[in-house]
Amino acid sequence: MSAAFSAFVLDASVTAAWLLPEAASSHTQRLYARIRRHEVDPQAPNLWFWECSNLVATGANSGRIPLGSVEGLWGVLDAIRHRVELHELAPAQHKAVLDVALATGLPVYDAAYLWLAQSLRLPLASFDAAQVAAARQCGITVLAADDF
Repeated sequence: MSAAFSAFVLDASVTAAWLLPEAASSHTQRLYARIRRHEVDPQAPNLWFWECSNLVATGANSGRIPLGSVEGLWGVLDAIRHRVELHELAPAQHKAVLDVALATGLPVYDAAYLWLAQSLRLPLASFDAAQVAAARQCGITVLAADDF
């Protein structure tokens, strides 16, 4: 990731690479290390933590994650959470997110990441194909995995 992209909006789909074994790559491992070393400044709507927690719960409930691994994964998520600046949206901002969802066809929770990227004028890190397409449609820079 170039110095121009030291701050970015982090979608839960990227975080999934640190929580779900099948989603990991050398690129996401490098980004994880950069976040842990405070080399980059990830931003996310407050719902990011809920989405990431849900990744662990659904992974365990579906058998993709052994129950014995949940505590360790929670530790990974907790370590990253302290390095992600979470943004609590005000009621007026919720309406703006709804407007983004209606304009792009995304679910509201995915549109929240686009709204935040637009508001902060930051690129988006996401592996969600629909979200990436909508971000590009809105003129938001999307970071590719090799940018990490």
